[in-house]
Amino acid sequence: MLIGLVILAGFIKGFVGFGLSLVLISVLIEAGIPPSQLLPILVPLFIVLDIMLYFENRKHVTLDFKENFTLHPTTLMTLFIGLLIGTYLLTVTNVDILKLGFAFLVLIVIFFLIGKVDTHQMRIPSEKSNGFFGIITGLLTGLFTLNAAPTSIYLLFYQYPKEKYMGSLVTFIIFSDLLLVAVYLFKDLFTLSGFFTSSKLFVLVLLGFLIGSYGRRNIKGKYFKAFVILILALNSLKIIFDYFF
Repeated sequence: MLIGLVILAGFIKGFVGFGLSLVLISVLIEAGIPPSQLLPILVPLFIVLDIMLYFENRKHVTLDFKENFTLHPTTLMTLFIGLLIGTYLLTVTNVDILKLGFAFLVLIVIFFLIGKVDTHQMRIPSEKSNGFFGIITGLLTGLFTLNAAPTSIYLLFYQYPKEKYMGSLVTFIIFSDLLLVAVYLFKDLFTLSGFFTSSKLFVLVLLGFLIGSYGRRNIKGKYFKAFVILILALNSLKIIFDYFF
């Protein structure tokens, strides 16, 4: 069962570009790994899979700063500021309460996103919106490594089609991964045992990831959006369940 769940985690990541931790965290805890050791295991997997996603979708990555807001200087600057704040809060606050609040907020936002599944009138975000997005996403990345969830919500809200969604998402994830690794190295949060565990999981995760990537390339845009919203909802419900139970 655990092997199947690891493959499922990779499938979700390959299909929507995020969500690896949705299943994998439960698998690792069930395997006896304490929560304090999860990030050193997950982050290396995130980085490798995100690089693979980037190369798969690189033809959809545009250098237009307005369309691909992930490259906009305002977004990157505020992302870095938010990441520093989030990493600091990680060491001085009860992150479980903050994560619970984020989960409830996502569930509320999802109700507004459902109506956009069948709409495809893409809009370009404003610079002010990009700045707000960057600092909030940086904060969440530093606290919980949740860089993809707010990005997906942002892309769905502005009605990016599937190909542009993936191009913008993987660009942003790569940049935030680089910043995250730099901060984690500075804070000495990585461990050698975490790297070993990541390498043991990689083959199974990769199998599911490749299946998910194939499925994404062969599904209609509206069904893809619906699946992204489903994963966002499940992720939030899992956070709420883990907190109370």
